[in-house]
This record gives sequence, C-alpha cells and structure tokens, in this order.
Amino acid sequence: MTGTVITDLRRRGAVDPGRVLTGPLRAVGLQRLDPGRSTEVASDGIEHALYLTAGSGTASVPDPDPDPDAADAAGLGGPADQEEAADSIPLMEGTALTLPLGTRTVLTAGTAGLEYFHAILAVPPTPQNPSTPQTPEEGDSR
Repeated sequence: MTGTVITDLRRRGAVDPGRVLTGPLRAVGLQRLDPGRSTEVASDGIEHALYLTAGSGTASVPDPDPDPDAADAAGLGGPADQEEAADSIPLMEGTALTLPLGTRTVLTAGTAGLEYFHAILAVPPTPQNPSTPQTPEEGDSR
C-alpha cells in the first residue's frame, strides 16, 4: 500500500488531498455548525459536494439579485428576513447536496447542530465556463 494515506477526519477536521491525488479534488473535511448558526457555500470557480453525517437543518437558496423595493413591499425588513423568505429544503443525516458551478446556498443548523462532509472540486477553465480564470492565448494582449 505504498502511497496510501489514512486520515481520521473526526480528529483532524480537514485534509488537503493534493498530497496524494492529482484529480480535481481540492479539499475534504468534516465541518460543524452549532445550533442555529449559518454559513454560505458559494461555487465561484469551484464546485462543492456535501454529505450530512449528523444533525439537521436547512439549505436555503438566496435570491441571486435581491430587490430592496420588492422586499419592502412584501413587508420584509432586512437581509435576514429576505433570507428566510428564500426557498429552502430540509437537511438531515444521510442527505447529499451538490452545488454546481455558479450556485450558492446558505446552510442553517437545526437545534442539534449540523455536521457534514465537505468536498471541494476544482473546475478547469473552458470557453463555456466564464467564471474560471482564463489564460491568455499566445499573441493575446489581455
């Protein structure tokens, strides 16, 4: 088993798989959210894969371009109220969630908190993928 690496993610939290892998996997680890806490996960130039290992909560898809006038008209005061109004899905142990390039979500832990395995994958630059950095072609003056 030369080159094999075994890591206890419960003790270590996160690892850099680039030490042993050459593919698109850039980071893996266990993340925890305390009860009622939130975190945003955005796929800007990368993609995310999440697998809930314990607890429960919600994943909300925030409005990509919130209109403050529309929020006032709907009786929504601040950004927190607007976030609660966004579509959300329940999360529980065993749920998998993927965020393709250009998407984002807000994870909110339930009363028991939330633990999830988080993998980050690099997305190679392509002409169809404008959100990843492009390298100038030969003779290009950019």
